Parts: sequence; C-alpha cells; structure tokens
Amino acid sequence: MVSLLKTQHIPLSTRISVGLLAGISGLLFGLKFQKLREAIQAGSSSSFHDIYIPYLQLIPRSTIYYPWVIFTAIFAEISIITFIFSILVLIISTRYIEKFWGWKEVIKFIIIIGSITNFGTVLISIISNIIRNDSDSMDLPVGGGISYYFGFLVVFKQLIPEHNIVLFQGLVNVRVKHLPFTFLIIVILWSIIITRSLYPVIPSIGSFITSYTYLRFYQSFLTDPLLPITTATGDNSNSSLITGDASDTFQLVEFFPVILKPYLSIVFDKIYELSVLLGIVTPFNDESVEQSNIRAQKRQEQANQAQKSVANSVAERRRQVALQVIEDRINKESTA
Repeated sequence: MVSLLKTQHIPLSTRISVGLLAGISGLLFGLKFQKLREAIQAGSSSSFHDIYIPYLQLIPRSTIYYPWVIFTAIFAEISIITFIFSILVLIISTRYIEKFWGWKEVIKFIIIIGSITNFGTVLISIISNIIRNDSDSMDLPVGGGISYYFGFLVVFKQLIPEHNIVLFQGLVNVRVKHLPFTFLIIVILWSIIITRSLYPVIPSIGSFITSYTYLRFYQSFLTDPLLPITTATGDNSNSSLITGDASDTFQLVEFFPVILKPYLSIVFDKIYELSVLLGIVTPFNDESVEQSNIRAQKRQEQANQAQKSVANSVAERRRQVALQVIEDRINKESTA
C-alpha cells in the first residue's frame, strides 16, 4: 500500500518516459550480453561496446532497414553512465514540465523532438561520411537521450528564464536562460577537442533547433488566454486554441549573449521572413504577440511565487531545527 501511494505521487509522464528508457535500454543491454556470450564461446575477442543491435540502436548504415529505430534510439542508452544521467534528466524535467503542459504533451514533446533529431542526425551523418569517404563511422551508434537533452533546456528557458541555478554554495550561479547557449558551447568544444567528430554536436544542435521551432510555431494548447497553465481537459467554455509562443522573451536571439544580439537578429529576421515566404511557419500578428507576452508574464509570476514558497518552507524548517537544538541544550543544562 505504501509503495502504491508513493507511485501515485510520481507524474505519469515521468513513469512513462523512465519506463520506456528502462525497458528499451534493458532489452538492449540484455541482447548485447547475449551476443557477447556467443562471441566468447566462438573464440572471438569482442568487447561489450563493440557489439551493436541495429534494430534498436541508431546506426546510419542500417537505419534504412530498421526505420523504427528513429523512435527506439531515443531511449536506447549504450552505457550505464548515460543511462543513469538520462534517468535523472527525465525525472527532474518531466516532473516540473507536466505541471504546465500535462502528461500527454510532455510525452508527445519527447517523441517528436527525439525522432526529428535522430532522423536529422542520421541524414547528416550519412552525407558527411560519404563526403569524407569514412565508411567506418557508418556503423557507429549515434542515438540516445542527447536527442532530448537540449529540448528540455529550451523548455526551461521558455517557462522560467529568469530563475537562477545555484550550486556548490554559490560557486556556480547561472540563469536558466543562459543554459542552452552555455551547454552548446561546451558540446561544440567537446566534439572538436575530445571526440573530433560530428557527435555529439550534431544531435545537440538538432535538438535545440527542433525544440525551439516546435515550441515557437507549432505547439498547440486549448487554454484560457489569461492563464499561463493549459487546461488538461479543454472543457473550459472560455478557452481558445493557442498555437506557438510569440512572446518577446522567447525570440531565438534571446538565447545568445547580448554582444551577439545585434548581429544575430539580422540573420534570424531574414530566416524568419524566408520561412514565412515559403509557408514553413505562420507569421505572428500583434494580438498573438500580446497574448503570448501576457502568458509569459503570468508564468514568471507563478514561478516566482512557487520559488518564494519553497524558500519560506526551507526557512521554516531551519527555524524549527534551530529551536529544537536550543531546547535540547536547555534540557541538558537543566539535567546537569
């Protein structure tokens, strides 16, 4: 009964996403161990990481034969470290985002962003390997949770851009809106210095662009325009369909440092105009911009209230602990 009650407090999107990760990655590890055992019995010197499962993992050469790996590779981790890291990312991200979106939209977001990112990664990898005449890289897996990592960073930038993340007693203090650009720089340097390949920079950039485009222009909610949180059922008679996020704080240029904004805004404006001309995106009108700005402001106010509530509860717990310490000390002195 206790375990059942604990499970009920875990958001449904967390249970589904972590369940998919555990199921697909567990199946992948099991099949790899089975193949490794068969290889050892056959006298081969193969290692665990040299064994690939092409019908579960995202491998450029075999994707055309197993197209469903565009989806399965989202939750197929190839090492224990990345598996644990992906679990942490999913638990932390889905628990928070579900309060704003509902569980269906969270799962939908992971699948859409992950699948499009994986497809783009495979396509770019194949073209790059053909140009460089590198046939060996065609057989290396390139999937995993990295297909949605940057997607969650973009979501946090949309929901709580002004919040600070403080780690190691204040040694690390960074705003949420700066996280996507910071991690993009880290990934680019990692690919140039460490891996010296297109991985993980290509899926990272792909996840960033895909998630931003989806959230900015295509994500739809049935919601009251005055509320920052979408209605789960959509049965509100005053509700209307909201598509995308036209708020000023969620412009693409806002993801980059101030010094770059004057130059990047010109480029991004031209890309936006071209996308509208080609019919790829629908242009925003003044009403949609104003409405999105109101929703962004309401979201920020609600997030600030939640943060103050947490801070107050922490302060109250500290006060209770301090009072308990003083009371224990007084009792000891009285006894002495």
